[in-house]
Amino acid sequence: MRNEVLNKGVIPPCISPTSEETPGKPSVSLILVQRFLDVIGKTAAALALAMFCAATSAQTYPAKPVYIIVAFSAGGAVDLIGRVAGQKLTEALGQPFVVDYKLGANGIIGGEYVAKSAPDGYTLLVFSSGHTINPSTQRSMPYDTLSLAAVSPIARGDIVLIGNARLQANNLKELIALAKAQPGKLTYASSGIGGSVHLGGELLKLMAGIDIVHIPYKGAAPGLQDIVAGTVDMGFVGVPPAVPLVKAGKVRMIAVASLKRSSFFPDTLTVEESGFPKFEVTSGYGFVAAAATPQAAISRLNGALEKILATAEIKHSFNGMGLDPWWSTPSQLQTWLREEVEKWQKVTRAIKYQPE
Repeated sequence: MRNEVLNKGVIPPCISPTSEETPGKPSVSLILVQRFLDVIGKTAAALALAMFCAATSAQTYPAKPVYIIVAFSAGGAVDLIGRVAGQKLTEALGQPFVVDYKLGANGIIGGEYVAKSAPDGYTLLVFSSGHTINPSTQRSMPYDTLSLAAVSPIARGDIVLIGNARLQANNLKELIALAKAQPGKLTYASSGIGGSVHLGGELLKLMAGIDIVHIPYKGAAPGLQDIVAGTVDMGFVGVPPAVPLVKAGKVRMIAVASLKRSSFFPDTLTVEESGFPKFEVTSGYGFVAAAATPQAAISRLNGALEKILATAEIKHSFNGMGLDPWWSTPSQLQTWLREEVEKWQKVTRAIKYQPE
């Protein structure tokens, strides 16, 4: 009977062909499959069995440790998010989620490692904003960013536009009017060429039709210091360093670059609310996996993260890092990733960016 059923080509791996109690004899599962085949036929049985095994796989995943690949140095946002998510997934799913570092090339080394790993759901990449910018700023990529399977977003951080205390603008409309009255005079700082805050400034220039001058720095801190000192007029920065400076009156809040108002600055309009639809510059983080990762594994992870990210504990932990929990379905995340890649491609083409 074993060979007869196996020859039909419909027995999936989750059905044991032999009896554990009596080696060499067909298992009860196999006998039931044979009867099933006799009643409904090979094609229908194959479909039903595949659905059964998918459900079984979803319940048993993960069956061994899962590796979370962090492509940036320990102590940064990517690392902290990976560790927090990994700890909670370990508790929720009963297998270790282990952080592993694959550093270098603005996250590309880690991304390539995951892209070329086995598509089984046991290797995950913590993506950040650079994940969607790299295809536009690198001369070549060793993998297709959008071929990676979206698993779940985890957190997002607001980016805000601030100006020095002497800047004669209290909101974005006033800033644009000032820039148009003095083309090429106002300056904006960034943490480096090709990053999200640099390209965010270029996106604003394109959408608002203004001429402001980019001043790149080696890192966020020196640029922020020069904004406070008045050496540079403005810049896009993350929320954590902006909060104390705004409260102390050392910088002005101009606008929020996210689509929704920041919980840290609820009275400040977004760029979109100021007249520029779909303008968004944000720090987004989440999990992606190798292409062709089983849907059962993705669904299991996504469902667990939905519950984890809804807890007060995670909200408090992320808020302490200037972040908000962020969850969506895998398909919604895939759409967001594609739109982000396309957005930065348009910006870099418009400014004639020279890839590295």
